[in-house]
Amino acid sequence: MKRIAFIPFVFTFSLVGTGQSKKLHNYLELQHQKIGLNGTVLISKNNKVLHRVNVGKASQELDVPFSQHALFKVASISKQFTALLVALAAEEGRLHLNDSLAMYFPLIKNPQWRRISLHQLLSHTSGIPHNEGIKDYWLLKSRLPLSKEQALAEIFSMNLLFEPGKSMKYSSPGYFLLACILETTYKHSYAEILEEKILHSLKMKHTGVFVTGRIVPGMVPGYHFLDDSLIAAPHRDFSLMKGSGDLYASAEDLMKWNNSFSKNAIWSDHLKKMIFTNYTPKAPYYGYGWFLRLGTKPAYYHGGGNFGCSALSAWYPDEQLSIVILSNVSLLPVNEIWSDIEKIISKRHFEMPGITKDIKISVAELQKLAGRYVHEKQVVNIQVINDKLYARSGSNPAFEIYPENRYSFYGKKVNIYFSFKADDGGNITVLEAILKDGQIQQFNRE
Repeated sequence: MKRIAFIPFVFTFSLVGTGQSKKLHNYLELQHQKIGLNGTVLISKNNKVLHRVNVGKASQELDVPFSQHALFKVASISKQFTALLVALAAEEGRLHLNDSLAMYFPLIKNPQWRRISLHQLLSHTSGIPHNEGIKDYWLLKSRLPLSKEQALAEIFSMNLLFEPGKSMKYSSPGYFLLACILETTYKHSYAEILEEKILHSLKMKHTGVFVTGRIVPGMVPGYHFLDDSLIAAPHRDFSLMKGSGDLYASAEDLMKWNNSFSKNAIWSDHLKKMIFTNYTPKAPYYGYGWFLRLGTKPAYYHGGGNFGCSALSAWYPDEQLSIVILSNVSLLPVNEIWSDIEKIISKRHFEMPGITKDIKISVAELQKLAGRYVHEKQVVNIQVINDKLYARSGSNPAFEIYPENRYSFYGKKVNIYFSFKADDGGNITVLEAILKDGQIQQFNRE
């Protein structure tokens, strides 16, 4: 497979001090080289642009940069819009947040499913599993163009993870159900409701619902890393992502969206309180369609990830600040990138990421490190795949780790270091996982 070299193309527009702008520019260029960050970062305050940075290329094939209104798939940021539409319907008296699923899907037989409320769907406290709860989802169902009826049948065939209201588990299928309920309530398609209630009002002319296979002018192609090389993003059908992950938008439109929650803007205080109240007993805190970072510097945010898409949008209510990160490359650590950007623009202490030169280690030496490492109930599996070393924590996907020396490895997109420890006989007995914040977790080899 041909490896694509990353050649930085960065354009920065800034209305603030050149020091911050230069630091942000340098940081994003480093992340472009290090992990393949490719896309647009847009930061505004009081509805005025502070920084607009385009890094990389909109199309690797055509060798063109990102335009101002480049369209990106935004994946789970879509949930913010669905949540607001449900809240608006509640304000209009068209539905009630304590309504049960049985009111909208009377053919459901399972009594636990019938008791699930709209509030529980919105706050991810329904007990409905995430996509992987659907049988053969990644292997088959995620690729198929399912009808609405087929999608509902797949969702309702799942077993709940817990009694509704007793815990919190992030669930995209729950938001699919909310989108269907909106269609029943308004007797229009989700796309039509979105256009009438939000997009038209906010003049968001570069946002819409993506339909699999449809050509959308201005949409950037998606890319994906495989064995450290960039390839065209794998196929995923959008039929099971209605209301939960099927929107596209420009960075400017998401800036408009975030700023619509500013003081004295379009939405009522009652509506904003409904959306931004925390409904979960412990972190991660979640309102309706937004994660909530509480404390002295509150921020409301949501990330999104799909094949060919990594995205994050954050709104700071006290500072009237918006940060939008959109990329057309899969599996980028957007939460960490957001954290770094926040430190830069806040003038807090920040160390630029380094670019480490990998060394070569024989497969025989890598095999000595492979194994199962355990700390209490946590398990890390180290595997050799295609002559490269991979780490996998629990049921999460495996990711490649790269050698700094014989016993020290690091992740590129997962910001973690691994240090292997040997006994006097040279046998590997311990794995130390070192996180970005310096926390060290020790795992013993079984």
